[in-house]
Order: sequence, then structure tokens, then C-alpha cells
Amino acid sequence: MTKSALMTSFLLLAIGAGVLALAAAVGTPVHFMAVTATVSLIIAALGVRRIMTLHKTGASVSAVSSTGAHSMGLAYAWGAFALFATYVFALPRWHEWPVFCGAFAAVAAISFIFAATIAKDAQRGRDDETLLKVGRILTIAQFAGTIVAIVGLLLDPDKQFLNEGRQDWAAQTIFFFGAIALAAISAAALLYTRNRTALPGQTNS
Repeated sequence: MTKSALMTSFLLLAIGAGVLALAAAVGTPVHFMAVTATVSLIIAALGVRRIMTLHKTGASVSAVSSTGAHSMGLAYAWGAFALFATYVFALPRWHEWPVFCGAFAAVAAISFIFAATIAKDAQRGRDDETLLKVGRILTIAQFAGTIVAIVGLLLDPDKQFLNEGRQDWAAQTIFFFGAIALAAISAAALLYTRNRTALPGQTNS
């Protein structure tokens, strides 16, 4: 990823977090949900598009996987930015938000490091099969986890996205749309590397 694209990505996060905090402070839960959904879906759409474009141009599996990992990291970073902006600047401090914010930031950092590592392999014209297999297994686990999270958030009666009486209503909205973004990016990453990276015990096709 170029420096300009990287700056654009983090500018999107910063602006999105600022607008989100404003929506939480002076708007309604519906406004908050609209902003959260918009930024999350933009991240997902950009990530999926970049993965598809690389695949269509015949880029190496390392290049495609690096882009997928970076896009996932961006989604996690958005979760951290959104929680921080919402609960520090707008809403009463839900006591559990720092735990989730820190976890999202840590996973984002790991995703970015992983993306940078395999991007170097792509630039050298080689693929680290072991690293790619580990990344694919983790992506499968992540995809399954996001689907469970989405279904759980939809079905659990305690998850009330629009109930301002609950201190975690905003967090649940962030979690829900973040999970959707991650599910979309994970699915694209798995789909466009499925015949190019072997799982343990399999051979490349």
C-alpha cells in the first residue's frame, strides 16, 4: 500500500470517529447507527474491491493476502477509533470500553504487521507458504467468529442498539457493523486465495 493510500485510510478513520462522536453527543441512536454503518461499509467495500482488483490482475497470493490483512486491520482500527471517540468525548464512560478498544487496537497492529511482512514477500517475488497457511486458518476462524457475532447481536434481546438507557448501546452498534465489515473482507480474502494456498495436508491447485 502506498503512503498516500495509507494516509487516506487513517484520514477516513479520524474523520469518521469525529463525526461519530458528534452523532453520539448531539444526535440520536439512529444517526449514530447511520454513521457507523457508512464508515464500516466503506472500509468493507474498499477492502473487497482492492482484493478483487489484485486477483483479476494476476497478483501473487502474497499480494492479495497482504491487502486482505491490511483491510482487516483497518476495520479493527476503526473499531478502536470509534470506541475511543464515542466514550471519551460523547457518552458516559461505559466501564468496559477500554478493554475492547485496546483489544481492537492490538489486533489492528498485528494485522498491519502481518500485512507488511507478506507484502515484502510479494515484492521479492516469493510466497511464504507457512505464513500464508497460518493467515488463512486465522481468517477462516475470524470469518466464523464474525458470523456468530452478527447472529448473536441480532438475536440476543439484551443487545439493544437504540436504547439510550444502556451505556453500551453505542458499542453494540460499533461491534455489529464492524463484524459485518470483517465478514465481508474475510470472505473475499478466502474466496480469492482459495485455490492458491494449501491448508495443512493439502496441495496447491
